[in-house]
Amino acid sequence: MVAVAQASPAPPRRLVVVTTPPAIRSSTAALPAATYRRRRLVAAALLAGLLLAVFVGVNALAGLGPARPAEGGDGPGVVHVVQPGETFWAIARSLRPNEDPRPLVAQLVAAHGSASLMVGERIRLPAGS
Repeated sequence: MVAVAQASPAPPRRLVVVTTPPAIRSSTAALPAATYRRRRLVAAALLAGLLLAVFVGVNALAGLGPARPAEGGDGPGVVHVVQPGETFWAIARSLRPNEDPRPLVAQLVAAHGSASLMVGERIRLPAGS
């Protein structure tokens, strides 16, 4: 007699459903619309401040600045229009060719407010020049 052994099938595997906790909401999902408006306003103000700082910095480096009235206001003196290539030194030498130009250059620069000139700019020359 022959005995046949048959292996019993393995017990069926059971599927287990694992539930995950609900997704964590992002920190901005529950914020009211007023918060978004406030954030946009702050961002716009920061951007405007940055642009203003860059503008002022570029103007300072370029020697540009707010227009200042010439010394003496409407008083006596001659208005000179700056030509290409002119400097305070050249203007002072042409006004007083036989004198040391340094005091007049210092006076012109002080009256102008900066040491740089731009073509077409009007500067007031001191009276008696």
